[in-house]
Amino acid sequence: MRLHLAPLLLGLFLGCAVIGLLMRLLPAKHVRLLGLLVLLPGPALAFAIPELHKAGVAFTGRYYDILQGGLISPAVMLPFGATLLGLPVGTTRAAIGLGANFATRARLIWLPLLLPATLLSFTMAVLLTVGCVILDRP
Repeated sequence: MRLHLAPLLLGLFLGCAVIGLLMRLLPAKHVRLLGLLVLLPGPALAFAIPELHKAGVAFTGRYYDILQGGLISPAVMLPFGATLLGLPVGTTRAAIGLGANFATRARLIWLPLLLPATLLSFTMAVLLTVGCVILDRP
């Protein structure tokens, strides 16, 4: 049995990086729409790829694990992205205007705001990754 964890995590990291870039470049409305369009079909296809590969459908080549990681990344980024997209505009600017340095902003604004979403995203990443690895067993 070959463990596909490393390529799967690489695909997850690359997918999250692409989503982060899209969140930076596109308006929030478009990012929400794209996230909802890929949210359910992505992980479902990631779970179906090993079965398709076992059946002889090799449309993804040898490195289908990277594709699996990329397909589960929208579900992993959903809590984190929703928190960032729901943030009031100018929060950091207001803190800077009140004299907060970077450490104070990180400790009093960003950490309490992003910690629950980060923990939920991490939990979802572990569960979906373990699910993909378990489904890939012979």
